[in-house]
Amino acid sequence: MPSLMVITSPGPAPPLVLLLFLAASFVASQAGVNCGDDSPAPAPAPTTSNSTTTNNSSAYRANLLALLDALPRAAAPTGFASLSLGAGRDDRAFVRGICRGDSTASECLANLQDAVRDFSGRCSSSRRAAAWYDKCCITYADTNATTNTGSDDLEARLGEVLYDGRRVADPDNYEQTYYALMKRLVARAANNVGGNGNGSARTSMFATGEAEYTRSDPNRTMYGLVQCMRDLSAADCDRCLRESVPQLPRCCWGYQGGVVRNFNCHLRVQIYTYYDLALDAPPPAAAPITTSVPSPSSAGETRGNRSILAVAISIGTLLVLAVVLVCVLRQRRRIEENEESQDNAGEGMNYISLHVLRTATSNFSIQNKLGEGGFGEVFKGELQDGQVIAVKRLSKNSAQGFEELKNELVLANSLKHKNLVQLLGVCLQEKLLVYEYMPNGSLDAALFADSEKAYQLDWTKRHAIICGIARGLLYLHEESRLKVIHRDLKPSNVLLDLDMNPKISDFGLSRAFRGDESIDITKRPVGTLGYMSPEYAYCGHVSTKSDMYSFGVIVLEMVTRRRNNRSFENAASGFLLSYVWEKWNAGSMEEAVDPALEGRYPESEALNCVQIGLLCVQENPGARPDASEVVLMLDSLSHSTSSMRVPSRPAFCFAQSGVASAGRGNQVFDYQGAAANGRQLPAPVSENGVTTSDLQPR
Repeated sequence: MPSLMVITSPGPAPPLVLLLFLAASFVASQAGVNCGDDSPAPAPAPTTSNSTTTNNSSAYRANLLALLDALPRAAAPTGFASLSLGAGRDDRAFVRGICRGDSTASECLANLQDAVRDFSGRCSSSRRAAAWYDKCCITYADTNATTNTGSDDLEARLGEVLYDGRRVADPDNYEQTYYALMKRLVARAANNVGGNGNGSARTSMFATGEAEYTRSDPNRTMYGLVQCMRDLSAADCDRCLRESVPQLPRCCWGYQGGVVRNFNCHLRVQIYTYYDLALDAPPPAAAPITTSVPSPSSAGETRGNRSILAVAISIGTLLVLAVVLVCVLRQRRRIEENEESQDNAGEGMNYISLHVLRTATSNFSIQNKLGEGGFGEVFKGELQDGQVIAVKRLSKNSAQGFEELKNELVLANSLKHKNLVQLLGVCLQEKLLVYEYMPNGSLDAALFADSEKAYQLDWTKRHAIICGIARGLLYLHEESRLKVIHRDLKPSNVLLDLDMNPKISDFGLSRAFRGDESIDITKRPVGTLGYMSPEYAYCGHVSTKSDMYSFGVIVLEMVTRRRNNRSFENAASGFLLSYVWEKWNAGSMEEAVDPALEGRYPESEALNCVQIGLLCVQENPGARPDASEVVLMLDSLSHSTSSMRVPSRPAFCFAQSGVASAGRGNQVFDYQGAAANGRQLPAPVSENGVTTSDLQPR
């Protein structure tokens, strides 16, 4: 999210802020923060009801923080919320949040959550403030600004003008077109007509439009946007916007764009697109219906007009039908694209008969069984041409069902990368998936269960496995046609081929995103204890940073050869994340490195991996590196521990065997579901490393 501009009013009204940016990019993305810290000490507050004061009571601040915490979810469904809390004049707080009219509900929720996290700790001495971001705005006050007579004062105090430093080719025509465009947009917004003409709640008091101001410049079109807080009356919205329109030409004549913002409304104009252009078309104006009796002298003319009208109506009807048909076809195409990822078996899919697979696996004999998990059993087989395969069969008593099987089939068939297990075919008669056989089994078995294979995992192989997993995640998150979040990344879902190259497997729980989607909220978090990020385990927030947390745990397990979701034989050493964190802080990380390596590893490379792992398991998802950054840090020799970011404390800390606590004061849980304070809580996810765990019963 772009940084914000905050103008607050701790005392007397400050002058209107004018900021000049010479960068060609939009000025709002470069905005700083101004809480009045550099201004002279405020004079004593007036005694009027709309005055601001720095005597910020603790009750008012507590109410304000509670409202800010509730604001994102309250505003996300419709794009706006106005909340209040408190009974008295000294402690009552009013908070409003609004998202830009072209924001979806998920975008609105994510933007406001980020804004609240950034804004909550600022301007702590102010009782009135406003924060503007690229796609949302937050204001708070100790009076209801929409009904209080001092709202005009707030608009003057909490205002700003920002503009782009480059000049337009034709300033006179630009200004003339600007006023004409804004007049049209202000009228639409003030009359509660949304920018897309449908009058929906999300786009009410919001309008966008474009106008051409010159033909001598390649960037000859200006794009305008206006929006009011939706708790204003139509008259107040109209007044606020009309007073804002002249401010931009008055201060910034001849420049190619800018923004005017205050407590109740804002407008923006640029010579490039920055919003959804589909919102530009206003609703078609209905032609007035009149009736008249033609005179005898005009009867012929009337008949001619009727013929022209009939032709026009016919052509118009055909055009409307054509537009409707195009919309239907486009919608159908989108549906087909979605279904293509579900019914994709026809293209590029290799169907294998049940008879062939029964023969290849000796009728799924127990001798050929490789293992089992939440999906079902996996069997080794050999086709008639000698190719060795692994056959995954949905169990009748499987914790996962047909939807997970279909999800894995779709994703595995569309994802092709050297660090992902390759799907060879499918048999739908008994719900069987056929994969390439991985002779060295899972990373979990090689690292923890098979001491001989663990001895073979020297540092060179371990580092190559870490790099391979990172490249597989980079493909899933950024390079594939779909942005895929694995959701259950752990050593048992990383398989090793003959040369010990890692390949990520098991996409039954994966989530695919399209377009600009990057985050989702699920009501049923699923995964394995020890590898689930806190925001996913507790809140259901799914993002690429959830996978990066799991990757960080795996990296630390690779370096230390210790499980994160198991207690150690030496209870004094604690659990993995807190153990590594303590050694890292003490500067004795070499004590935590796997003794089986016997010191045969580059110390700087091992420390790099530990630091990357700690960066990935930080509590704040935004502070975790993404897959591309991790690959760069792993591949580049120039990345040393001194040049990388310093990690913060891991998200989960384990004070003693069997008791876990999440950072920043969350309650303490044991594995039986009882809180440390004695209150009974729902049982957390299973610590079983083989089967899939679920936060809620199915």
